[in-house]
Amino acid sequence: MSERTGFDIVVVGAGSGGYATALRAAQLGLRVALIEKDKVGGTCLHYGCVPTKALLHAVEVADALAGKPLHSHA
Repeated sequence: MSERTGFDIVVVGAGSGGYATALRAAQLGLRVALIEKDKVGGTCLHYGCVPTKALLHAVEVADALAGKPLHSHA
């Protein structure tokens, strides 16, 4: 452990790679500092791949239901 920081490892960037690295280091018993300027998870999780897939799925569902009558079971 560094006497200056109190951490064994400092990970810069909490995208998929940095987040996985920090988690594994913590599992191995290291004291970890994780530095991120934006949201943990990175671009793919918040702005790219995951939100895009969710929106595409919603469009697929809406397209599949298009023109079908909606029934109330109340």
